[in-house]
Amino acid sequence: MHADTATSRQPIGGAETYFIRSGYRSRDRVEYFLDETDDTVTWQPDVYPYAAARALELGRDVVIDIGCGRAGKLASLAYEYPAWSYIGVDFGDNLVWCRDNHPFGEWIEVDLESTERLPIAPALVRRSIVVCSDVIEHLVNPSPALSLIRSLLLEGSAAAVLSTPARECRSGYDTPGPPRNPSHVREWASDEFQALMKASGFKIRHSGLTRSDDASNGMSTQLLLVCTEEAEGEQQ
Repeated sequence: MHADTATSRQPIGGAETYFIRSGYRSRDRVEYFLDETDDTVTWQPDVYPYAAARALELGRDVVIDIGCGRAGKLASLAYEYPAWSYIGVDFGDNLVWCRDNHPFGEWIEVDLESTERLPIAPALVRRSIVVCSDVIEHLVNPSPALSLIRSLLLEGSAAAVLSTPARECRSGYDTPGPPRNPSHVREWASDEFQALMKASGFKIRHSGLTRSDDASNGMSTQLLLVCTEEAEGEQQ
């Protein structure tokens, strides 16, 4: 573990840095992430099972996957829960691949850095839970994607499950950046990401760490379950 994982001398940043600490350098641009790999490692193997468990608890049978990539883990859910409905949201080659290769689901193409609403029937939204797994760190401007997720929650989706790398577990709170992964724009420490979520209008119901992969089993990925302040008030 990196020496400065436990604490940081720097305060959390402000909205202009998406709450990342002063001195951190993000990338100005990033290449399109083509979701293809030949290895046998499953990344973030517990995120989708966690989302499915929350869907069962909350009585929901629709999964909306924001930034689905090639939707391999969504396909695993569809195999386990064939009666559910699945909506994958992405753009470019990844979404084309989903349409050509997955016999299940609805595939919606949008630019996650500009779209804040999705063309999904309100009745489906009200039956849904949202997943956004390791997507936020790929976006130069994550605000539209967070607004999109919040709009789904305001329209009746039960909750949203988000995951993203925990910088303090990988390179330390005070690492200067940019991330080692060239397809990541920035990586948040857990307290920074929670500050971003709260400032974006989310109520955090659960936050913790989950496995980054099923080879090392290292606990270096953040996992959050969120709703909105409005939805939280209605449920109390």
